[in-house]
Amino acid sequence: MYHEYIMIMDYFINREGIKMWMNSKFERNFGHGRRALFLATSMVQFIILSTIAISNPLHVNAATSITNVVNGNVIQHPYLTIQVIKQGNPISIQPGMSKQQVDKLLGTPVEVESSSFKGYSYSSAMVFVGYIDGKAASIFTSTNKASLNGQFKIGTPWKKVLAKLGQPSQKNDYRYDYVFQIINGKLKQIYGKSIALGKGKSDVYTLRFVENTNGNISGITVEQSAFTQSMEDRLTKPDPNKPTFAIEEIIGIRSGDGKRISLGMKRETVEEQYGKPDGHFSYGMAVMDTYGTISIFYRDEIVAAILVDSSADIQTNKGLKMPASRNEVLRSYGEPTFNESGSLDYNFEQVGTRLQAMNMFKSTDRIFHFNEKYSLTFVADEDDPNQMDYFILNDFDFIYDEMNLPKPTS
Repeated sequence: MYHEYIMIMDYFINREGIKMWMNSKFERNFGHGRRALFLATSMVQFIILSTIAISNPLHVNAATSITNVVNGNVIQHPYLTIQVIKQGNPISIQPGMSKQQVDKLLGTPVEVESSSFKGYSYSSAMVFVGYIDGKAASIFTSTNKASLNGQFKIGTPWKKVLAKLGQPSQKNDYRYDYVFQIINGKLKQIYGKSIALGKGKSDVYTLRFVENTNGNISGITVEQSAFTQSMEDRLTKPDPNKPTFAIEEIIGIRSGDGKRISLGMKRETVEEQYGKPDGHFSYGMAVMDTYGTISIFYRDEIVAAILVDSSADIQTNKGLKMPASRNEVLRSYGEPTFNESGSLDYNFEQVGTRLQAMNMFKSTDRIFHFNEKYSLTFVADEDDPNQMDYFILNDFDFIYDEMNLPKPTS
């Protein structure tokens, strides 16, 4: 699965304003802010403004190079060279260049991350570069000051590119991919089964053109297949840098005298330990039964959510009591899905027989949304963001209960 870098613009729009957290006891009655998360999509198109001279022209249907394209770590071929104009001078960025080399040419970048890209934005040139082991492995641009090696600029009609390069290796809607493999130092265009066999390899590169509705080029990407695979792996494989937990460590609470409540437990089992509820509590549209400092939402008489206020007795199954410091939570559970001043939110998915917190981009990606099994959110004191006052533990479906919405079927 290749990615759409144009979506990286979402990052800048949503990174700070993506969520509103309800972190006081009054506000929490209206539900978590993460439930009201909205993602904006910004499609940015640029119109060609200038003409850039070509130094190494491309040839009609020249799908195979006749000279060695590998120079040390750098792949030097016009098909894989993004050229940008900076202060009137053409600058070439090629796969294999070190980050230090690119930084020297384009200036100090800003680190960016989305569901499909992790790398750097060079605002001075409007270029995004992703690295593997410190070497450029993905280069994307959509600025009118950029081109493929000086010839095919942003705004060039797609038909003109097609006439020069011939048929792409594969196409999907408005995306056209020329897939190449380096064989004995030479670049060869590949198709079909060869593309599948080259998935994730470091000697396979894709040159992608994105066409806008006017039939002109709106984006150009040069990307190593190994980079594409690494971005997919971030969403489809466990994160080796994040802890995993036994399911029992996450889905329940316990008291000092050994009483336990877990998601999925029957009401009668809870009330055998705690007796009948002493009141009710509204969390959004969900009405919870209270048992002292514990509030429980039952779905069909089964525990679906547990909210615990500050208590000297009740703790998570990891042994954490409220109030707790932010650092205590981070030490116990690692990096959360969302780390905000008002809360720490862990959205867990199942990894084999264990649980692991999803990263923010995976959690908000529609494709992986239903991977979420459980959520554990620690909410900070409204006057002290470093002190967590209470937590709520719930199953995935509680998001629909608290908003009184039917669960979608897909």
